[in-house]
Amino acid sequence: MNEDFGMKILYVINQNVLYVGKCWIKCIGGFATILSIFFLFITWDDIGITSLNNKIALVIAIIIILLFWSMLWICFIKRKKVIWQSASGKIIVRYADLLEESFKGGKTERLYVIPVNSAFDTIVDEDISLCDKPLISPYSLHGRWIKKMLEAGKKIEEIDEEIKTCLQRQKKIPCGFLEDKEKGKKEIYDLGTVAMVKGYNKNIFLLLALTNLDENNIAHVSVEKMEEVIRELIYFYDQHGQGHELVIPLMGTNFSRAGLTHNDSLRIIASMFQLYGDRIHGNVSIIIYKGDKDKVTIDI
Repeated sequence: MNEDFGMKILYVINQNVLYVGKCWIKCIGGFATILSIFFLFITWDDIGITSLNNKIALVIAIIIILLFWSMLWICFIKRKKVIWQSASGKIIVRYADLLEESFKGGKTERLYVIPVNSAFDTIVDEDISLCDKPLISPYSLHGRWIKKMLEAGKKIEEIDEEIKTCLQRQKKIPCGFLEDKEKGKKEIYDLGTVAMVKGYNKNIFLLLALTNLDENNIAHVSVEKMEEVIRELIYFYDQHGQGHELVIPLMGTNFSRAGLTHNDSLRIIASMFQLYGDRIHGNVSIIIYKGDKDKVTIDI
């Protein structure tokens, strides 16, 4: 256990080594400036350090301390970073647990993105031994969100009704019908379609159709399609966001099978939102799961 913890720390440091170096250099520059100002009024003799070796040792010690501080700040303390800003909004990358945060509620209403399949299914298969073609994995964000909604007292029928009502209100019509699908919903919608579901607090969940299911109920999406989905989400946010903060997780890394690393996913999402920055009227938070510090850094 301790060995695994130690390895994880090394992975976190490795992910951030470039940014630790940059922070360290800035700290040294700041230290040199402060030292120069300090010695305009005080001499080494005044503080009782006269030996050249002692002077060098003190400076080296402070530089090493600054290195450890930079490492601690970048790798373990720093929680968020603003990567883009305009008069009407900004893009923030931060570490958090999206589900934990979204079910806590807060003073302000936020819009939390939950990637789902294009049928907006709500059946989570907990025991794969009881089904031939499992539908929603309980370990996916989609599956964990449904379980959290049920724990909060919401019924599947209520979630389905809210999805249906929202799609009808947007005049969204199915783009296909899965006749051979044995369970779940058979009508599918265009990738990028968004359905809103209210939580039991001021937050609203935006169910984003990210993936299509194949004949074995395996979700998949290409990188090119994922970029289109993000663009549609941006259009939706522009039209419906009303200045509320949009919170979006990394996508395309696991169950969507786009084959992206966490760093790739972060860069694609961040670059797409920056590309369409004129449509951002509020804060956009790109969430990296707080347990994935060893896989991706917020300093992009």
